[in-house]
Amino acid sequence: MNILKYIFTTIAVCLIGANCYGFSDDYDIYLLIGQSNMAGRGSFEPEDTTKTIEGVWLLNSEGVPEKAKAPFNKYSSIRKDLKLQGYSLANNFSKLMHGRTGRKILLVVNAKGGSSIMSWQPQHKDGFLDEAVRRTRQAIPHGNLKGILWHQGETNVQKKTPDYAGKFKTMITALRDSLGHGDIPVVIGQLGQWEWAPEEDIRNFNDSVVPAICREVKNCNYVTSDGLGRLFKDKPQDPHFSRKAQIELGRRYADAMTPLVESAYITPYKYGKKSAISFTFDDGDLDHYLLAAPELEKRGFRGTFWIIGKKIDDGDSVRPRMSWSQLKEMSERGHEISNHSWSHGKLVLMSPEEARKNIEMNDSAIMRHVGQKPLTFCYPFNATRPWLIDIAEEGRVGTRMHQTGIGQQNNKSTPEKIKKWVDDVMKNGLWGVTMTHGITTGYDKWHTPKDLWDMFEYVKSHEDDIWVGTFKECAAYRTIRDNTVIKLYPKKYGFDITTEMNLDPGLFTAPVTICIKGDWKGKKIEAKRGGKKLATVVKGDSFHITVIPSADPIKCQVN
Repeated sequence: MNILKYIFTTIAVCLIGANCYGFSDDYDIYLLIGQSNMAGRGSFEPEDTTKTIEGVWLLNSEGVPEKAKAPFNKYSSIRKDLKLQGYSLANNFSKLMHGRTGRKILLVVNAKGGSSIMSWQPQHKDGFLDEAVRRTRQAIPHGNLKGILWHQGETNVQKKTPDYAGKFKTMITALRDSLGHGDIPVVIGQLGQWEWAPEEDIRNFNDSVVPAICREVKNCNYVTSDGLGRLFKDKPQDPHFSRKAQIELGRRYADAMTPLVESAYITPYKYGKKSAISFTFDDGDLDHYLLAAPELEKRGFRGTFWIIGKKIDDGDSVRPRMSWSQLKEMSERGHEISNHSWSHGKLVLMSPEEARKNIEMNDSAIMRHVGQKPLTFCYPFNATRPWLIDIAEEGRVGTRMHQTGIGQQNNKSTPEKIKKWVDDVMKNGLWGVTMTHGITTGYDKWHTPKDLWDMFEYVKSHEDDIWVGTFKECAAYRTIRDNTVIKLYPKKYGFDITTEMNLDPGLFTAPVTICIKGDWKGKKIEAKRGGKKLATVVKGDSFHITVIPSADPIKCQVN
């Protein structure tokens, strides 16, 4: 590498607050350690082990970066048998970090299934910590060490190991000191929330021990395991996350790591809010027009209504549906009218050609009657397959991949359960997506619809912390965030910000909120794009600008 280029890059990067732990700017390096859920036990799809991930490398057993593909723990020097290494959080974590930074990501994955926190202590006979240090030192000549990901604890919860937090602090201090940097960012994860251990022990670890660690250890974040599913439906005693859960866990690790390692980034939710909720309604019931939409509008909210075109056309004497004219009116009032397939058949049992035709028929009907092409999709019966996801996501900003059913006939939603769900969404910084069917009639109808309206009111009372957006708005925001690189360029007057989006600008047009970290106390900040002044909001040690990504730089003058 040209040494002058390296010096200039390093100075520029360090000036804006990013971590600089390494010899080169070739790769951003992350160390991933822990036990089996970090090693990965999720099931594979065929392409996982054959297709490499763009912009991501693994450090192989010779200490050389090679293009990454699963299993990600295959080069661990302490792992169990290779056939046990499955899909892990490393996959989605690295993919998102590359998409958000535009930089090459190099992973050092050195996890061991079943390992105890004791095996990771300094000078322990197993030498797991020594191996993590050795492998990381092999990687550092290739780039900058950015952070450490840790997921471990199942063994110690089962064995009721005392003072886990103290043992973790000893381990992470020794690891950081051995790598020569006492403040390398670290992110740790909660454990699965099912019956693999006594509920009280799991809850204590997740809600007491993990947060306590991040209060004691500097430069530390943690991620929730709320809502993540297990690998085996019929084996609740198994502590491993499913493939789907590992994908979401990887996102949560990326969300927690990003503010630790980047001085400019897109916030997880619009306006820098802590969480988001999308209210979605399935099947096009007439009560959605008569009751749900007006109640949302009273509070300034808009919802997403998933329509089955055949039901609208044919009508339903048992379960009344909306008309096309009512759907058009709702769209004009700001609600999202979107695609739930033409017939609500089991698309996963159809041929790809049949499924595509079913989806496209509904797109055409909604476009013809409502006037807008659906940019999202909701899977009938919430059933997906990789090939179906590929078809459904074509030309869209997102599809519904997670949801929480709320209703009283089937889901038994009580005011207490609803309030707890909203509180958990806020506490854990999640995007909550509700799934509602019937209101006064139909599947999962409400015995007391007022409980749903009270939920809307409770969310409204927390609007400082919750962004309420349609599914399209929230999905588009998330996709833009994951595919937009934010860069800062120091200038005499302050700095410029560029937003480089790797998406179709005709499809992704939503504004996002950029966070710039720094000491802004007592400083006046003026931001302009194309000569037009932009609103800035200072929040503690950062300020926010909400803009649509474009090629035009944002010029920030600091006085």
